[in-house]
Amino acid sequence: MIYNQKPFDVIVCGAGHAGVEACLAASRMGASTLLLTGNIDTIAQMSCNPAIGGQAKGQIVREIDALGGEMAINTDVTGIQFRLLNESKGPAVQSPRAQCDKKAYQFRLKHTLELQPNLQIFQATVTGLIFKDGKVVGCRTNLDIDFLGQAVVITTGTFLRGLMHVGQNKNEGGRLGDFSAKTLSGSLLEAGIELLRLKTGTPPRILGRSINFSGLQEQKGDSEPTLFAYHDTRDGEDLFHVERTGERRLGWKPGSEQISCWMTYTTPDSERIVRENLHKSAMYSGEIHGVGPRYCPSIEDKFVRFADKPRHLLFLEPEGRSTNEYYINGLSTSLPFDVQLDLVHSIPGLEQAVLLRPAYAVEYDFAPPTQMYPSLESRKVENLFLAGQINGTSGYEEAAAQGLVAGVNAVRKARGEAPMIIQRHEAYIGVLIDDLVTKGTTEPYRMFTSRAEHRLLFNHGSAELRLRHHASEHNLLSNSRLKNIEHKLSCIINWQNLLENQKTKGGSWADNLRRSGAIADLPAEFMAQSKEVREEVLYRVLYRGYLEREERQIERLKAVEKIKLPASIDYLKIPGLRRESALKLQQFRPVNLGQAGRISGVNPADLSVLMVLLASEKSERL
Repeated sequence: MIYNQKPFDVIVCGAGHAGVEACLAASRMGASTLLLTGNIDTIAQMSCNPAIGGQAKGQIVREIDALGGEMAINTDVTGIQFRLLNESKGPAVQSPRAQCDKKAYQFRLKHTLELQPNLQIFQATVTGLIFKDGKVVGCRTNLDIDFLGQAVVITTGTFLRGLMHVGQNKNEGGRLGDFSAKTLSGSLLEAGIELLRLKTGTPPRILGRSINFSGLQEQKGDSEPTLFAYHDTRDGEDLFHVERTGERRLGWKPGSEQISCWMTYTTPDSERIVRENLHKSAMYSGEIHGVGPRYCPSIEDKFVRFADKPRHLLFLEPEGRSTNEYYINGLSTSLPFDVQLDLVHSIPGLEQAVLLRPAYAVEYDFAPPTQMYPSLESRKVENLFLAGQINGTSGYEEAAAQGLVAGVNAVRKARGEAPMIIQRHEAYIGVLIDDLVTKGTTEPYRMFTSRAEHRLLFNHGSAELRLRHHASEHNLLSNSRLKNIEHKLSCIINWQNLLENQKTKGGSWADNLRRSGAIADLPAEFMAQSKEVREEVLYRVLYRGYLEREERQIERLKAVEKIKLPASIDYLKIPGLRRESALKLQQFRPVNLGQAGRISGVNPADLSVLMVLLASEKSERL
């Protein structure tokens, strides 16, 4: 049965963090959008740690907000603890992080989707795709109901042939207590899309009242929390009520009534238990074939790979205000349950801990992301977009960013318009997508500040200034907010110029600031500006030399990025091009010379060959 004779503009399959941003972006652009999910009650579920942000990830969330996404505001109004990481370091690498109320985050976002115009939600498991003439034209479901769409976004997370491991015990599912999407993989393979396996894991959850907090180190939230959304440019928005319906959405005043986390450590007994039972771990017994995350290792990996460490830090983090459940951050494992019990009880403060949910590893299919264009559209199937963990990433933030971009570009594709491409020098989102489609990944990809060569330009406070042209061009923000952003930018530039040019004792205000760092000596009128304006002006003034150097380098690189590579080039037939490079270029099909240069194995000599070829073709046309 076909549900809709007139195709939706966009169909989104999967309602995790990528799926919700994809369907919100599409519907807010005015496109008729359908969200298909196997379980409406787990929309935006925080399957692992209920935390948002962190190193580089916090900047991504602010960029999502700058592009009209929902993750930032949803975090602010359901957050239970806020901390600014790297506060003692430079502003370029400072990153906001928040612990959220797990259920409040999920319920508020579900409610937001239900109230969104142009968006229809339907509970059904997508079992396959419908193809016609090399294009995707819809989806099939387990209810024998087909849905037609001009563009389809796949955001399946860990559910593609998901298999969970607790020791030798195996259960099908993308997360504990949920299902596995077993047939969609076959549909993707049928379309010529390559699939491989990855692995991720999660720690046990414990009952808070069974924790002995005496002797543990308390970790409080910041007294002045750094929020994720740009509240200063929102035009008096009511965060909790929806004017059209009068309904009240869940949430509270951002930063209010924060809850503490607690720190503890593994012990020599913890290490003994793990080492004596390594052969029982699904990871070390050969039961798992997928590659796990290097930067979020299991406790087994920690004791094996970092044998010189006498102990490992663990965080006990509350899962919400209305639950007594705690998350043991740092204790991911796939050991059998009886071993997990002994391991947890070997940790200070957890000697009598009661386990509510066991830790487990989950193995799942992903599509190597070099099979996508920078728009996140599949190179194999037209009108098919992929976002989130299906592209080999890890983390809610990376998934949400991809979902937003895929949702925008699915609409653009349905309308026959050029895609939104965020460049590497514009945002961490640009670095993320360029890394994926150019370099690919063989392990769960996680964003770090070190991955961005222009990270000095990516301080978290500047995201909406950096990305305002994309938000404007693609109609992602309200006109009033865009005006507020432009006014804010004008104010920043004016004060930056004034501090640089107005003379005072010892030189300009800016010279004195760079020399002494004494902020208190600045003009009173400047100090009366909003915190957001002051911080951005100070950043631009203090780091002026470094920022100008970055801008000059970007200008030099732009010339290379502008040199387009025709899609028809047969790299295997180019004389003088090394065989290794020709094979890589033929596989990845870069869209310009800059992207070609970022492919592993392609060197400057190869780029010179390509430039000679392009020059000769141009002269022949003349």
